[in-house]
Amino acid sequence: MKYSKEEKNRIFKEIDDNGFCKLDNLFTNEQIESVKESLYSILNYIKPDDNIKNLQEKYYQVKDHSMKLKGHFFDMTSFDINTLKILFDERIIDLVKGYFKTNVVFSGRPSIHIHDSENERFLDPHQETNQCAKDFLFIWAPIFDAIGDQGGLEIYKKSHKHGYWKHSNSNKLGSSHLKEDVLNKFEKQRMEVESGSALLIHSALIHGSVKTTKRRFARFILCDRYCPLQKIPYLKKEDAPLKIPHFGTDYNAIKE
Repeated sequence: MKYSKEEKNRIFKEIDDNGFCKLDNLFTNEQIESVKESLYSILNYIKPDDNIKNLQEKYYQVKDHSMKLKGHFFDMTSFDINTLKILFDERIIDLVKGYFKTNVVFSGRPSIHIHDSENERFLDPHQETNQCAKDFLFIWAPIFDAIGDQGGLEIYKKSHKHGYWKHSNSNKLGSSHLKEDVLNKFEKQRMEVESGSALLIHSALIHGSVKTTKRRFARFILCDRYCPLQKIPYLKKEDAPLKIPHFGTDYNAIKE
């Protein structure tokens, strides 16, 4: 069932005020379990061993077996139908349409982010860029509790109210991130989210990973970027790229 008008107005105000809203108990246990079962089946196809039934153990079995095939597993997760069914839930799409007052929304990049206790894919604080829209909402939904030593998400309070900042790619991953001179302008807040709940976040809100410290635990996060039709330069300018580049673009100068 979609959110009521009153609930939507509350959610929109929270996003405007804070840059995000927590959606408690958004997904049922059955929905979450369907994703876990898909992920387990993919991993077990790579390294068959029916003696290991636990998704966490199965993930590490494949990682220990072949880092390359573990990467192939990651690549395939964004095509899993059970994952897409959750990410395209009508309640989420209805919220995005209502927030941007549009009747067309594009999926930017459905994915499952995986951060394990080795923290090899740790994401430094950044804003969401390199999508087909300048401004959009994205979802951050763990399938295991993202609390305590299982990590979480760190947000920089009210940072969405100050536009987009120039990003760098000088970290070890070469990923888009912000330097300390920007980050020091804002107060940090750690967000912990239970499995089945989610954060709906504005693309301009600065955020980054909280390290997973629980031994041999992987944090699986369902994520997509929901881009509204009215914010897409590619459909207005003949020379515009499909996705707005991370670097060399003044995001604040982009107009509808």
